[in-house]
Amino acid sequence: MCRDTGRYCIIRTQDMTARTLPHAPTDASNMSERPSSPLAGTPTQPGLYAPARLASLAALLILTLVLGTAAMLHVSYRDTLRQEQTTLRNLAIAFAAQSQVVVQAVDQALRQVERGYRPAADGQVQRLVYFDEEGPAREYLLGLHVFGPDGRLLASGVPQGAARPAPAAPAGALTQPDGLRIGITAVDRRTGRGIIEVVRPLRDREGRRIGSILAEVDSEQFERIYSLVELGEGGSVTLLHRDGTMLVRGPTLPMSIGRSFAHTPLFKKHLPARPRGDFDTISPVDGLARLYGYDAVGNYPLVIITGMNKSAALAPWYGRLWTAASLLTLVCLALAFLAWRVARDTRRQQTLIARLEASEAQAGRSAGYLAAILNAVRTPIWVLDGARQLVVWNEAFTRFVGRTPAELAGRLESEVLDPAGAAERERRYALVLGTGRTDEALATVEDGAGDARSVIQQTSQLLDASGQVQLVNLLTDITERERAEAHLAYLANFDDLTGLPNRNHFRHLLEAELADAAAKGAGLGVLVVSLARLHEISDLLGHETGEAALREIGRLFQSQLPRAVGVARIKSNEFALAVHAHHGRGELEEFAQALHGRLSSPFTVNGREFFLEPRVGVSLFPDDGHSADELFRRAESARNRSGADGDTIHFFSESAQDDLDERLTVEAQLRRALERGELRMVYQPKVALGSGRIVGFEALLRWNSAELGEVSPARFIPLAERTGLIVPIGAWVLQESCRQLARWNADGAQLKVAVNLSPRQFDQKDLVAMMKRCIEATGVDPAALEFEITETALMRREGEVDALLHAIRALGVELSIDDFGTGYSSLAALKHFPVQRLKIDRAFIRDLGRDEDSAAIVRSILNLARNLKLSVVAEGVETEEQLLILRTLACDDYQGFLFSRPVEADQVPALVESNRAVPA
Repeated sequence: MCRDTGRYCIIRTQDMTARTLPHAPTDASNMSERPSSPLAGTPTQPGLYAPARLASLAALLILTLVLGTAAMLHVSYRDTLRQEQTTLRNLAIAFAAQSQVVVQAVDQALRQVERGYRPAADGQVQRLVYFDEEGPAREYLLGLHVFGPDGRLLASGVPQGAARPAPAAPAGALTQPDGLRIGITAVDRRTGRGIIEVVRPLRDREGRRIGSILAEVDSEQFERIYSLVELGEGGSVTLLHRDGTMLVRGPTLPMSIGRSFAHTPLFKKHLPARPRGDFDTISPVDGLARLYGYDAVGNYPLVIITGMNKSAALAPWYGRLWTAASLLTLVCLALAFLAWRVARDTRRQQTLIARLEASEAQAGRSAGYLAAILNAVRTPIWVLDGARQLVVWNEAFTRFVGRTPAELAGRLESEVLDPAGAAERERRYALVLGTGRTDEALATVEDGAGDARSVIQQTSQLLDASGQVQLVNLLTDITERERAEAHLAYLANFDDLTGLPNRNHFRHLLEAELADAAAKGAGLGVLVVSLARLHEISDLLGHETGEAALREIGRLFQSQLPRAVGVARIKSNEFALAVHAHHGRGELEEFAQALHGRLSSPFTVNGREFFLEPRVGVSLFPDDGHSADELFRRAESARNRSGADGDTIHFFSESAQDDLDERLTVEAQLRRALERGELRMVYQPKVALGSGRIVGFEALLRWNSAELGEVSPARFIPLAERTGLIVPIGAWVLQESCRQLARWNADGAQLKVAVNLSPRQFDQKDLVAMMKRCIEATGVDPAALEFEITETALMRREGEVDALLHAIRALGVELSIDDFGTGYSSLAALKHFPVQRLKIDRAFIRDLGRDEDSAAIVRSILNLARNLKLSVVAEGVETEEQLLILRTLACDDYQGFLFSRPVEADQVPALVESNRAVPA
């Protein structure tokens, strides 16, 4: 039956010759008493060519699928190349614009030197003062030099602190055309970099040429610009002269800088035709097929070319090719198998009919012999006369309609076989009678029990002995086959035990959710959960009990809907969820913790409590990836890492790829450092710049391991952060610092101590309560306690941190921002944070006196602090020159090795006493 047009649809028709029936007995079981056989006549082979037609149809369909898939892949291939070439061309345009800005800046520097140059009266080489003050392109230039018409060096200037010999005079000083001349010299074959020379004619006030001005440009500056975009494996950005000389390449190729590429298609074909564009060719550098985009650099004799490996550009397309080929193979195999099955069934039916006819001829009109044959066939067979009254039927037919032979005698077909389909069958019977062909139709027929059955009905016509036309019908029940196919389709997408989607179906659901999240600019989390001890239920209580428990766990995961937008069972003891994260990582972490809490609760089976030991790995779109496969893979990686790190909920992080062996070794020792008493505190003084008096100390953690020796804080503190050990260690640090501070101040020292707060401690829910308990237990004055928080930690979750800082400040302690200037703090947020002090990072203090940029940054921080009424501490002060500059800039306090290294706690009173004994 047609599933979309009606109860029946014609599968095929076939010519057949009419048969002759002498009589029409009413019951196959009584046929032995009849004088003649109703199927007597000349044997024929109906539907002889049906299998061949079916094979041809299947082959045509497979060919159509193959050609269609090939066409789509071809279009996808061209679109992929076109998209990558467009991207490369756009990048070339962008880099050309940036390169033009650099060259223009250099040109402005040359013009500025030309305007300010006056020949020396004594003929001595003058020193150009260009680098002594602000000017264009200073960061790009290695030197500026003025040459006379005879090539003699007239003036020269290099950046402060640099010592460079003057280059050779440029050739043709008086014959050089107007404008800039650009070339490369002094290529360092070790690094592959060269010095780019930019030359402009030098004119006097009357416009006469009196020499030339030469600028030496550091090609590394161009490489920095070109490294801003990651082009992937084999990607490159190259600056070339119009004459084909390679000037700069990122990444650099030592043997190619200064080499001419004038013979390449870019200069022979593409650049002469148009100033910007794209093309693909074989790379003259490494012989690989590459895609390129290029653009001329303004009016300068330069051109930018960006390139990438063609294989890298086509990597996504190759993935689609593999997927399409795999799916097409499966579909073709399925079609071939289906065609084979249908052809086989058809041949079987035809064989049955042929055998019946042969037996009929051999039996010599033996009705009893024919009845035995018909009843031996398990396929329902029945014959109708012109009034559609049942004439002959076999036992299989009686079982199918649920009637006895006596109930069928003399009845119309429509009275005993699916009355609702009688009209459609009559239409088909008319077609058979009109064409003389055999029909096959796929139909849904209601059997005697009222159940709908999927069948193939084959109808042929024959003539009885009196010449009356009769209709012979065969019914092949394919219900179980269709159910098996439907079940296989279900198993391809769902887990049969829990009813949850499987990994394959979940991946498709996740792709759809990712597309929706990307369109809305929303976040989406992927959680992979493993139940490490789930197998213990089956091991102890048996397989059937284990399956029942697994179904219950499946219902628990199913209950996460609709909060989770997708749930699946991906392995025997692993599940996956997709969860909206409109508010970022915090919302996702809250969901993961709630789910982990439910799965961590005792699971009762047959009165026994089991613990599933869940481990959760989480990845977040778009932070950790953009495709379902990538997010899935990274969530699984995070899940694996959760076991290694001891953290049962783990978010994916690139830093988790650090050296695992060393990290685990240090971690194993660090976990026992507190109980072994291997940790200790040292204290570095903070000194007022105005008075030179010690105003406080910073508490610093040290670890002397019995196994590893003295371990650097830079080595173990990040590890404590990642593993969460920083929380108990941080609590110990605060307790020890408060205890020591209370002891000093009880002796009349009146000191202040600053304690560093870890970003991980910000996630500690009882952080403020823990601080309060520590202050109360030691009796320390809160005003003598200061907490230092890194700038990065403050900006991680700005809203939550602001509330937490106000709660800490309410304890009466002071707050300072550590390593200020190294993060990305918002000035608007900084204005609202309840902090009293900024600490300038040692990276800016280290270069004071040597780098004007560092001095400018320190000056800006001090001005910002004054405007916000905050005091400033400079850390890492190691020289008298740095101290003098800070004093000149009116910095409040400083700390560093210049005054004192960190000292042990028992050395602090003596250090304070000696400091107070010295006149201010």
